Amino acid sequence: MAERRYLEVTVGTNIVMVLDHRTVEVFDRTAASTSEVARWHVEHIAVKAKPSKSGLKLTIGNRLADDSIAVAGPRASMTVPPENEAAVIAFFDEVKAARV
Repeated sequence: MAERRYLEVTVGTNIVMVLDHRTVEVFDRTAASTSEVARWHVEHIAVKAKPSKSGLKLTIGNRLADDSIAVAGPRASMTVPPENEAAVIAFFDEVKAARV
């Protein structure tokens, strides 16, 4: 059985992303970044990251076979401030490592 992982990362003051074993959840106290319940299995999550002047723009959603993000299903979009970028990149490295 795979090692049980638990990791949290904070994005700004309102968003917490959690890796709980093989599930990723995004919690936003303002609900501004998420379209609905934002929860994915590590095998089903896709992340698109694009640098911008204000930080790293992330789009998170259901992963299709070609690694693109599905139009349907839960989504989260946020701008990661520069001071949180390294932690967020490390978080998603752990998410990828949790895949089989």
